[in-house]
Amino acid sequence: MPVDDAGPDSPLRARPVRRRGTLGVIATGASASGPVLHGLRTAAREQEYALSVFSVSGTSGAAVPAAVAGLQLQGVAGIVVLDGHLLAERALVSAVPLVPAASTDQYAGARRATEHLLELGHPTVWHLGGPEEGPVARAREQGWRETLERHGAEVPPVVRGDWSARSGFRAGQSLAVESGVGAVFSANDHMALGLLAAFAEAGMRVPRDGHVVGFDDVPEAAYYAPPLTTVRQDHVAAGRRTLAILTARLEGATVPAWGTVEAELVVRESSRCLKGA
Repeated sequence: MPVDDAGPDSPLRARPVRRRGTLGVIATGASASGPVLHGLRTAAREQEYALSVFSVSGTSGAAVPAAVAGLQLQGVAGIVVLDGHLLAERALVSAVPLVPAASTDQYAGARRATEHLLELGHPTVWHLGGPEEGPVARAREQGWRETLERHGAEVPPVVRGDWSARSGFRAGQSLAVESGVGAVFSANDHMALGLLAAFAEAGMRVPRDGHVVGFDDVPEAAYYAPPLTTVRQDHVAAGRRTLAILTARLEGATVPAWGTVEAELVVRESSRCLKGA
């Protein structure tokens, strides 16, 4: 269950960290060099922790348990697993506290993006989704789908991409000739970039003829044509929340392992104007 904002008596409330040392980090795939790790590094520097990153090439078999064992041999005080869904999918045994990295509330972010588009007067919102097997893509799709259902709106079929701008462009080519497409929520900004390019090529101008919202707020999103409305992920805040949970457990407090931070909708030109204006 996600950790809510800490109350005044909560063990997660900000306080001076009395322990310093090295924390282990298990990273897989893109997370080994991505923004989640960057946010955790920033938070660790603030609290004077060193990080020892153990990168594994696969998530099946003995790779992750071996990483846990290897980090324990290094004498780390605790371990953070960047791909937190791994802890939900398997039981990992550790002699030191082991927690998943906190993350943006993906479901809530998708809900806000979808509600924003509905508030612009669109009868429904189409979804350019990420890979179906990915937990992040599933959470964002669920937030979109259940928001439409709550509003009594038709749920269009998901158009699937692979997170790349190229796949977004191909999806945009399909959506540009689909009748009734006026609003699209893209599961990430890179696919939204390709979508915008395909719409422009087809003569569909955003925001005059429709609206697009992305997710992530990558640094380039403010410079897309048009600048992209998107859901911002605060990875440094997520890193701080992760360390708050881990520190509380190091100090003997009983706290939930899972933590989330709030998703922020950043409104830019891709959804500012009313359709048809």
